[in-house]
Amino acid sequence: MSQTNLCLHVGCGLIVADSWKNVDASPSLRISQIPIVGRSICSALKGPKWPDLVEYGNIVTGLKISPNSCDLIYASHVLEHLSILDFQVAMQNLYGYLKPGGTFRAVVPDLEQYAKQYLVQRQNGQLRDRAAANFMEVSCLGHQGTRRNLYYRLREAFANHRHQWMWDDASLTTAFERQGFKNTRLCRYGDWRDPRFADVENEASYDGAIGIEAMK
Repeated sequence: MSQTNLCLHVGCGLIVADSWKNVDASPSLRISQIPIVGRSICSALKGPKWPDLVEYGNIVTGLKISPNSCDLIYASHVLEHLSILDFQVAMQNLYGYLKPGGTFRAVVPDLEQYAKQYLVQRQNGQLRDRAAANFMEVSCLGHQGTRRNLYYRLREAFANHRHQWMWDDASLTTAFERQGFKNTRLCRYGDWRDPRFADVENEASYDGAIGIEAMK
């Protein structure tokens, strides 16, 4: 794959495409790629079976990608797993990887939808006492497990499913524009500026979520 004509899929999980560079920072991926024993360890910790096309890569510490080399970058349900400081570093890195005129498309859970659901449940006599707990569960801000021993601590670390910073359409649009992106717009599944996004985007990722697309 050319380093000057890349389509970069960050936080790809198990969704990969031959025509894209698929990277993920999951600890379980890193473990699974240890020669000989990695896949067995990952399986014992109930980690996923990672496709061979996935490379380990962290958008906060940086990827081995030349500046101004990516036509497209896609990130679905990734940015909310970053603290605000790590988000800012990641955005700088991703902006740098894009070519001038390149497009970054991202999908994140919509904080506004979760907040509205919470408020509706608070007004419901039958759901009122569960409203806070439901919000913490669906927003992935809460943690129902335990850290009482090393095994459970490792499982929690490998899962990496908890959200660290939530976004709504206004705050995410502003964050993109502050980074220098232009032509920022909210988007829906299938309304791609570039049809190559169809290779990696999943309609189900828009459930309870917002999409945003912007250009460098």
